Amino acid sequence: MDTQHTAESALPVATPGELGIGMRFSLHPHCDDFVDVILGALAEVADAGLTDRLVIETDDVSTYVGSAEDPAEERLVRYLAAVISAAARRTRTGHVVAHVLLSRGCPGEATCDLSVTGLPAPAPVDVPATGVPAVAQWSLYPLLDGGSSGGSHMRHIEGAIERAQQRGTAARAAHYATRLSGDLADVLATAADAWAAVGSEVPHVVCHLTISVGSPSSTT
Repeated sequence: MDTQHTAESALPVATPGELGIGMRFSLHPHCDDFVDVILGALAEVADAGLTDRLVIETDDVSTYVGSAEDPAEERLVRYLAAVISAAARRTRTGHVVAHVLLSRGCPGEATCDLSVTGLPAPAPVDVPATGVPAVAQWSLYPLLDGGSSGGSHMRHIEGAIERAQQRGTAARAAHYATRLSGDLADVLATAADAWAAVGSEVPHVVCHLTISVGSPSSTT
């Protein structure tokens, strides 16, 4: 009998607030009136109620968005998809770039004791299609070597890429990243589902995305 696994499965599962689930993102519309585009997109998303139960803090570099309630991952992705697609609609060229950092677990913005809590395994996110084609460069970082995962961080990364290929969003490998393409919602859901799935086994997981919509140089 795997007594270690049995003991871990008996632990109470950490809540999103205890675990620390959130993201930082920066939005870059390629237009002269970028301030109006960004502020208009943020106001549109807030009016739609997609900021409810999110903690949002903006500084001069990026915006932090945190969620302490389930479904945390879905709340974050729905918000992000809405902001990027709203900005693209408001930009004359439709060209918008976003840099996104997703983080979950210890050590992160929250302090938690994983000796007394288990890791949640959330369901796949449900994000409505946006109608906005997007491409992204995606990287996934399970920040744990050794311990119960056996130190095989590449096993988690390769598994995530394989699932993205099966989903049809992983186009090809790139230097230090995997290229994703498809509807913006599908691209974000691919990254978020992989991030959450690995996070059900690894205490601290970070995911990075550079997302481009409406690029004049897009080959997809």
